[in-house]
Amino acid sequence: MSAASAQGWYARATAHPFPDFTLTKDAFVFAVLLNAPVDPEGFTMALFQPDVAIDAQGRVLQPQPQDFAALAALAQEASRLPDTGSFMNAWRVSHPRTSQKIDRLFAKTSDSGDIRETSVQGWDPEKTQLQNAVGDHQALPPVLQELFGYIQEARTGFVRGEENKELISQVKALVDN
Repeated sequence: MSAASAQGWYARATAHPFPDFTLTKDAFVFAVLLNAPVDPEGFTMALFQPDVAIDAQGRVLQPQPQDFAALAALAQEASRLPDTGSFMNAWRVSHPRTSQKIDRLFAKTSDSGDIRETSVQGWDPEKTQLQNAVGDHQALPPVLQELFGYIQEARTGFVRGEENKELISQVKALVDN
């Protein structure tokens, strides 16, 4: 896990002074898409170098430098976890009911620059027990529990239908390429 906590990063972020930047794959750090019964093609957030975050609404924000560094480091650490062998490389948190949302992290790997997907199905702030073990992991790895908790902050104030669909589509296009 990271040395510095990014808890509250979203509340500390400010409107970016240059919101009309060009999204590039070179600047891409990570993006998180959402697959949920009510939002099967959702978007939660993205991070771009040197200091840009895009929230679920499509607002362009400037995270504090320590928060940006912590989020980026956690995404890198998550991208080094073992493959789960499941669809979307999903770590499945055990729940009594089915149809849990899937948060899909797409992070640029530090070694090759490729984009690697690591997903968490059914992330919960309290539950970490996995439905099926992944290697030696019986519980969600701490890096995923921590990172996906911070990621949820980017959905603060989300209003369906009022998002910046053009910008969000541009982010999704980078992940799909």
